[in-house]
Amino acid sequence: MTALQVDFHRVSLESLRAMAVGHASEADLRLLCSAQRSQLLLVLRALLDHVDEAARRNPHPHVASPSRTAWRLMCETQERAPEALETVLADPTVMAWALRLLRRLGGAGTGTRTGAPMWADLGQFQALAAAAAVRAGIPCVLRVPAQRGMVWLPGAGMAGPVARRRWSEAEVQVHGQGALVRGELGQVSLSRAFPASAPGWRPLKVVSGLAHGVGSATGASPWLDTVSPYRDFVHYPKAPGRASDDRLRIWDRRLADAYALLDQEVPAEAAALRVLVRTFVPRSFRTAEGGLVASASSLDAFGAITLSLPHDDTQAAAVLVHESCHQQLNALLSLVPMVRRFDGGADQPREQALHYAPWRSDPRPVNGLLHGVFAFAGVGRFWRTHRRHVTGAQSERADFEFAVLREQLQEAVAALLTDDDLTGEGRLFVSEIADLVAMWQDEEVAAGPYALARHYCALRRAVWRARHLAIPDDAADRLAAAWTAGAPAPAVPASILRPRPDLIRVDTFAPLARFRLSSPGPFARRRLREEKGGDPALRAGYAAVAGDMEQAALGYAEWSAQDPQDPEAWIGGVLACPEQARGAGAALTLDRPEVVYAVSREVVAAGGDSPALLDLAAWLSRTGT
Repeated sequence: MTALQVDFHRVSLESLRAMAVGHASEADLRLLCSAQRSQLLLVLRALLDHVDEAARRNPHPHVASPSRTAWRLMCETQERAPEALETVLADPTVMAWALRLLRRLGGAGTGTRTGAPMWADLGQFQALAAAAAVRAGIPCVLRVPAQRGMVWLPGAGMAGPVARRRWSEAEVQVHGQGALVRGELGQVSLSRAFPASAPGWRPLKVVSGLAHGVGSATGASPWLDTVSPYRDFVHYPKAPGRASDDRLRIWDRRLADAYALLDQEVPAEAAALRVLVRTFVPRSFRTAEGGLVASASSLDAFGAITLSLPHDDTQAAAVLVHESCHQQLNALLSLVPMVRRFDGGADQPREQALHYAPWRSDPRPVNGLLHGVFAFAGVGRFWRTHRRHVTGAQSERADFEFAVLREQLQEAVAALLTDDDLTGEGRLFVSEIADLVAMWQDEEVAAGPYALARHYCALRRAVWRARHLAIPDDAADRLAAAWTAGAPAPAVPASILRPRPDLIRVDTFAPLARFRLSSPGPFARRRLREEKGGDPALRAGYAAVAGDMEQAALGYAEWSAQDPQDPEAWIGGVLACPEQARGAGAALTLDRPEVVYAVSREVVAAGGDSPALLDLAAWLSRTGT
């Protein structure tokens, strides 16, 4: 804003190592927040160079306040009441608006869908200045956009409706004690402190009892944001939500309980969450018992997490750790390049390698896998500690989560360290995580959760391979012809990646496992109901999760009979068999199911009968594959 001494944001190797394993200091976290604030100021300054010219090309008769007027007002606010401006800039949706507008002005895709006319997007510059001026008590008059009569005051909330049309303009008249927001339909009067409730006022809700402390940018409690037009990561502007006060109180309690749990068990993760996360954006999503939560972070909105309501405080704590890790890595990657960029141009195309990310159903590039490794390492740290604080069903659930993540992370970090696109800093960062995960492998886990975790990891890995890996078509033809002729199997070549997003289905095994471990009674009752149904896949899943492998094998066999070409059915069937009874082809079915799948498909395509898959796998295994 005003001229200040320029400094650089630098991350030491010592800090990089510490952040990799969840030991970021307060100074490290403050550095990340400071760097993000600097980025926001640079984006706002870049917008200033283009907004007024763009406004002349996209005129609107009443929103005519030049952006430089708004900029000067923000500079004045910084000088007279810096905390007022900081509260506005700390709203993550300000960064979301600014970055999307900058890309829009440059003709680049925003990565999001917008329904805002250009003049309205441009006019939000005035909304920033108005919100800061109200908090500072600086008299001014600004004209701002109104969507369906609602006026955005960043860092505070939405005022209105003051107009009828989908897009119109309104006037914010600031006086010493507050402001008057006026439009063609009416007006809203606001006090300088922005009230918790008032006629025509939809505020950001403060999450009670969660003061961030000295490490945060503002020292304030986080917000529940159900109103800001730029709070959605996919579409903007978004109208204010209709969450009831009762629903918001549930959110408030769930988040407060999660923070309390983290404070008690993993204070380092709690400290990172308090510093890095400013806003929670509730989203609608029907969760499975003890299982699934939809959550996300965005590069465009540092400090904002969108999530559906977690089932309980433990699930909420795990999700908050996961997303705060994404926030931390997003900020860190803006300072430390961990993945190489290739700038060879259109005449030198280069495809980035894709990898198996055990927590995803689709192949992931190195940057995506790096994000997953760091976020799930944080979640692994949480479950590793949490299992020491609980007993009974909660202990079994924690053991399962820890056992799953340590196995998945071990595989994922090994893949990352083979990727040449990691920079030296990236390799150092991942190596620190790999060393931590290696230390987890020998820790004792209860037998039941351990067996269930191993079963789940093996199922997920094999199904992913069957979907996204393949052998060359000519090799599959040769193998199918040899099988049909009763000849020995030719050598099987290496598999290649052929992503098949059309084959991806929602993972049901993990939610069922979490349901059983969290709520064994309701799980058993639900299983009894499902056994009377007609879906063999669901019956097989319930039986496998319950440890009833005899019934699971029957369910998978029925599923395979209905759809012999569905690899998930016969992979599940193999896993349902006791290891000592699986036969010669079981190992190949689990290790390289894509080979069995490809040859079986070619045999059927050539007019033959669908092979018995374990017999086919045993025949293939004799090639030494």
